[in-house]
Amino acid sequence: MDSPALNTQVMIDAVAERAGSEDPLALLEAAIGYAALLGSAADAMVDHYVQAARTAGLSWTDIGDRLGISKQAARQRFAPRLQVSGGPAAEPVPVAPRLAACVAAAQAAADAEGGVPGSQHLLLGLMEVGVAAGVLDRLGVTRERIRESAARLLESRGDGEAYDHVLRARRFAASRGQNLARTEHLLWTLTMDPGSSARRILDDLGVAPARMKKELNDLIPPPPRPGRRGRKPGRRDTLACSFCGCADGSRAMVNGPGVQICGECVALAVEIIEAAHGKTTASGRRLIP
Repeated sequence: MDSPALNTQVMIDAVAERAGSEDPLALLEAAIGYAALLGSAADAMVDHYVQAARTAGLSWTDIGDRLGISKQAARQRFAPRLQVSGGPAAEPVPVAPRLAACVAAAQAAADAEGGVPGSQHLLLGLMEVGVAAGVLDRLGVTRERIRESAARLLESRGDGEAYDHVLRARRFAASRGQNLARTEHLLWTLTMDPGSSARRILDDLGVAPARMKKELNDLIPPPPRPGRRGRKPGRRDTLACSFCGCADGSRAMVNGPGVQICGECVALAVEIIEAAHGKTTASGRRLIP
């Protein structure tokens, strides 16, 4: 290993070469610029190994202890800013524009507090636009109530897990056969994580996971069904009507997100609707509600 004295001499020689002059002020200016360059390179190196430690599963507490700072300071210094473009190759689906806008709003909320983005900031961001905003509105969740609950329940300004939650939402969307991660996918992952700050806030606001799941079930299709083993090439799986359960393949079937309805059930639904308005049905019956 090179000695500190040798390294210092190497840097002095580099400064003299950068300055191109013997003028003391020119040398000082070159030294300041060189020191800034070295500092940036050193910071980038430490950033690299901090992220490697996080990838290896080490906590912010472990990393802060090694750096001689608190876990909050380590997280605020090194936690990545929320980004939705690109991402690890293992993440198969990109983020929809509305979710991107919500993530940007979450980052802005964290910046306004001077902290790192947490799941509570993602909850605030989801109030910005999209399907999740409508669901939260129906459940009586507002920005003001989120902020009040966060100030009362949470000691830190951010749990530092916002980035991980966005990745989970992308994985969840892919697991449901979706080609984009949307606001409803992120809301689902926040709600179903019992250790997240967002979940604590929702519990505090009286929004139980079961209630949220009921709201989101119709918006998120079920996982794709695996193909049947041993079926003949080119043969398609027979879809069952979600209402009457018929699956003989002889009836016309209307497909929707996660639901199918056969032609006979459609006709029955038409009769029910006409009956509700006191009209004569296609069968000639006069049905009065």
